[in-house]
Amino acid sequence: MHAFTGVGYERENFGVERVFNDPTIGITMSESNQIAEAMYMIGPLMKAARKFKKFNQADVAKAIGCSQSALSKMEHNLLIPSAPQWFLFSRFTSIPPESLEVGIIDRHSMVKFNNEAVSMGFKLPKKYRLSRASKVREIYPFLKYLGTHYPKDLERFIEASGVDSEFYLDFDNLIGFQLDIDIIKFLIQLGKTSEGSIKEIIAVGQDKIFWDDYEFDWQKFNSPKDILFQYINDQLFFQTDFQLRLEQVADAIIVSYIPEYHLRQLKDIDPAVTSFLNIYRKITLESVVQKSMNKSLNFEILKDPNAQPLSGRFELKI
Repeated sequence: MHAFTGVGYERENFGVERVFNDPTIGITMSESNQIAEAMYMIGPLMKAARKFKKFNQADVAKAIGCSQSALSKMEHNLLIPSAPQWFLFSRFTSIPPESLEVGIIDRHSMVKFNNEAVSMGFKLPKKYRLSRASKVREIYPFLKYLGTHYPKDLERFIEASGVDSEFYLDFDNLIGFQLDIDIIKFLIQLGKTSEGSIKEIIAVGQDKIFWDDYEFDWQKFNSPKDILFQYINDQLFFQTDFQLRLEQVADAIIVSYIPEYHLRQLKDIDPAVTSFLNIYRKITLESVVQKSMNKSLNFEILKDPNAQPLSGRFELKI
């Protein structure tokens, strides 16, 4: 089972309640299975954290007080680290200890274009190493949707991407936008192009893990303009592939997505990718405002025959 097949995680009272639904049988896992699932995630998370830091196994093993062979067994789920070992590991690799609760590593760092300190410990094809300005967080909704409804297709995509599978477990790993394009193409091939299908992707994938505490920033405001302004400011924690601009024209708010220069070097962008992306953006903007104001507002995609590929403009009447 992959991390993205989990439905959600909630902290309640003094413990952690982890709820998983197996889509093939439609039942809630027992407490023993929840514990087993948590144990299953330790190995991939340890491997992801180690590779992020570009540490070798010997360095990590010394830091947590075990042999290299024992650490290797931990990374392959053949041995479970003790609680003290897990906290020593978390400290040494600079990950939140609660990463195990959600199955994702999230340091809440800002995007730094082509940061050489990030992602270089993983197998990453050249086409995804170029112009790395997007965090794994950006594609998490797509991965989560596939893992929830099409787990075999998720496995197929990850294998075809040529990227280490544990790379996707760390929100702070940086990727080139070509990976975003490729997973969108994959969803298009599955026939997920209608507004209804993309709404479902957002409903499943833009969960509490994806938004984390950012949505609480928006809830401080009660006007669409202020909410969207804060949403745009928070983009530095998601991506720097696009500039987002907010303007008010008469009785309308317009949000524009403008590709940065490095994206203009991408060739032969399929118009279907831009169409999918703009429907996804439209519904995301609507969702952001609705979450904050508990009120449904509709954005309109503005047509521009001279627009650059991957760009988009959205209008909200107020």
